[in-house]
Amino acid sequence: MWIAVDDTDSTSGMCTTYLVSELISEFSEYDVICYPRLIRLNPDVPWKTRGNAALAVRFGKGRGEPVACAMVNGKTRYCYAEGDDARGDESTLERAARIVESMSVLEDEKTNPGLAVFNSPPPDGYYWKAVREILTVEDAKRELDGCGALYRSFKNGRGLIGATGAAAWDETGDRTFEIIAYRQKTRWGTKRIVDDGCARDLDRICPSSFDNYDPRNGHNRITPNSPCPILYGIRGDDPKELAAGMQSMKSEPVDRWTLFISNQGTDDHLVEKDISEIRPGDSVIVRGTVAAVPKTIEGSHVFFELSDGDAVVDCAAYEPTKEFRDLIRKLRPGDVVSCYGCVREMPRTINLEKIRIESLVSVREKTANPRCEKCGRSMKSVGAGLGYRCRSCGEKADISQAAFCVVDRDIAPGFYEVPVCARRHLAMPLKRLGKI
Repeated sequence: MWIAVDDTDSTSGMCTTYLVSELISEFSEYDVICYPRLIRLNPDVPWKTRGNAALAVRFGKGRGEPVACAMVNGKTRYCYAEGDDARGDESTLERAARIVESMSVLEDEKTNPGLAVFNSPPPDGYYWKAVREILTVEDAKRELDGCGALYRSFKNGRGLIGATGAAAWDETGDRTFEIIAYRQKTRWGTKRIVDDGCARDLDRICPSSFDNYDPRNGHNRITPNSPCPILYGIRGDDPKELAAGMQSMKSEPVDRWTLFISNQGTDDHLVEKDISEIRPGDSVIVRGTVAAVPKTIEGSHVFFELSDGDAVVDCAAYEPTKEFRDLIRKLRPGDVVSCYGCVREMPRTINLEKIRIESLVSVREKTANPRCEKCGRSMKSVGAGLGYRCRSCGEKADISQAAFCVVDRDIAPGFYEVPVCARRHLAMPLKRLGKI
């Protein structure tokens, strides 16, 4: 059986991932089958609290070699790659609902938990809709009823959308892992103690890990800034490396931890589209030609126009993307690029997560006006695009007769991404591109 939950947290506290360890403890009579799931859904839904993560855990009787997947109440819990599923019923739903109700921040107007128990998961087509589209509670309920799931909603029940998506995800495709360490309850809401040097060392200790530390901007990405129970989270492709990474950390005491399988860093949210097809809330890959020199506006945000021949859209590198903006400023009309990012409604803009420069135009810069062929004097411009004239004898010359040199563009074709400090949970880091 699968137990899935979403939307229990708020901007002022709690974290839905924490409930997985509570569920593992509550249903200790069962083994955990496969790793618990941490699934990020559409990052552009307007009602998300923080990272729009949904969770699911599968219970039953495990077969094969056990692998540590959590530590709860001082006891290590194990998961198994294969097993026979337990059967969920109304009592399962009631036991899980007590945990969800007691630990959700129900007083927050944006917190609307959903809980579901599945004896067979929904088809993965629902997951792809949940990570790329904006769904309704009614959409989720139709899916839940269709697969015979038991479910419980709190308040408007919007969490059912994510809970269903987490159960529908097919983990045999591209996937990553995250090990999350949690704080002692007495420390929740206080300043975290995590050694930045250890975070910097994770790239060396865990070669498959990503989004640990941003050295240029001095940003420790593994440690959140919210008052939630998380102490830190380490992400990567190899779960064994992540366990070693956790052991290397110097921090305040860890109360518990859980090792998740996840869709983070997979680009699952992105869809290739023409500019005319994009809608607000979409996350897209759009190929086109730079149509105007990038401009910097108040706030140090950088914009440029992208055309695919049929339509034009603005693309933006906002101030939080830091040095990525310097790259965008170097683009010139005629450059062919593919832009990756989410579509903002007003004004319609693609907020860049990364960019692929496919080809660069040759840019020439004038170094000198032409010289008059009759008297040898330097000619003067008649006006923009109108050519040149000698002031002494009146001889004329066109624009092409001026002296030009090819400008060093100082950029090259290839992928470029926003820095770690500005990266979204689902965005695939460039270091993963060769691994899928």
